[in-house]
Amino acid sequence: MRQTEDSFYHSRIYQEFKGIEQSEFRNIVRFFESRTDEIVHLEFNEYFELLLTYAEALFEIGTYHSFLTVADQAIGITIEQNIKYYHGEDVFFNILFKKAAAHYNLMEYDKAKHILQELVKMDSGNEMTIRFLKKCSRQEKPPYLKSTRAISVFLFLLTAGIIALELCLIRPFFSAYIELIELVRNIAFGTGWIVLIAGDLFFRCRVNIRVNKFVTSVRKKKKDRPVKEMV
Repeated sequence: MRQTEDSFYHSRIYQEFKGIEQSEFRNIVRFFESRTDEIVHLEFNEYFELLLTYAEALFEIGTYHSFLTVADQAIGITIEQNIKYYHGEDVFFNILFKKAAAHYNLMEYDKAKHILQELVKMDSGNEMTIRFLKKCSRQEKPPYLKSTRAISVFLFLLTAGIIALELCLIRPFFSAYIELIELVRNIAFGTGWIVLIAGDLFFRCRVNIRVNKFVTSVRKKKKDRPVKEMV
């Protein structure tokens, strides 16, 4: 594992870059992109730190396509230089997590899900990754969920139609049927909510079960691996 240390001397461009407030993401992006030719020739530690800061700034301002390009570059460096931790943080894991978030925000859910599954394989105890994987998996709407939502919308529209019928026809001319029409109206409205909520709850439960099974499988493989290697 490669260890990185801060030197006592820093280049002028590094000092100028670090002089920018860390929350001024757009200024960070502008500085890096206007001085890229100089930055790429910096000593490795300085260059890598500035590259990571630039990548984070791109992510924070929502330029996800550019971030993904820089993230791939940073990931390549961590692999090539065998960097696991940088300034006390798991830089490889953090970049991949942000990459998954960028794909998610771009509505590229399959790519985000794939990265999150790989992150779970790396650290199956990270609850934030597991929750994000569940959230991402919920974006894959199965046909039955679309059907339940369509049924509920139909019942809500039917309820609106019954209310219009009640106000325009039943109450003025057929008052004897008011209780019946109110019963039908309430049943349609209540059934619409039941179908909608039940469909969503069933879908969420299935996602949770599927992801939990995946996590359990990963943990079991990690637990069994040393035993298999000893055989």
